[in-house]
Amino acid sequence: MKILNKWVDVRKKQTREVTDMDVTIVKDEDLNSYITLKEVKDLTQPHKIPINGKWITKLDKNYTILEYTPLDKLYNVRVHINDKLQILEYYFDIILENEIRIIDGQEIPFYNDLYLDVIYYQSVATRSDNFILLDDRDELKDALKEGKIDQEEYDLAYSVANSLMEELLEGKNVFVNRGLKDYIKYRKNIIEKA
Repeated sequence: MKILNKWVDVRKKQTREVTDMDVTIVKDEDLNSYITLKEVKDLTQPHKIPINGKWITKLDKNYTILEYTPLDKLYNVRVHINDKLQILEYYFDIILENEIRIIDGQEIPFYNDLYLDVIYYQSVATRSDNFILLDDRDELKDALKEGKIDQEEYDLAYSVANSLMEELLEGKNVFVNRGLKDYIKYRKNIIEKA
């Protein structure tokens, strides 16, 4: 197996346009996962994506990204929540591994991104049914051609993605099934500390 070096700091993922946000990171022992709550206070412009022929706002003021970094899975998942507390999508980065780094005395999750992504769009975003998209296949193929990953890592990415998509179709993904539970739990804790 080749040594992939595409490490991502969960505090910074999906926040290009953001100029002000509150970030809370906790470890949930029951889930064997780190949970990062990124609450957007201000940004340079809303981040919009096309879905079903319409532009949907994915990130704006008062939106939240709830991110899970499970220690026993080969994916990281971001839950995009709008200002009406509606889940827009679950965005799964397929990963090779993750690690926890100590930065300024705080445990920060990082993951080694394996290019391939699974996006589970929710009906509030699609304005019809939920649907699953396997994304960045070309990026994964290019990484193999360019020697950034080897065949074993390429196959692993597809294996994890296929298993994950099957879980989603069967309604068995633990993180999707939690809905807004963790947002409400950790948002409440933030409010109580203020």
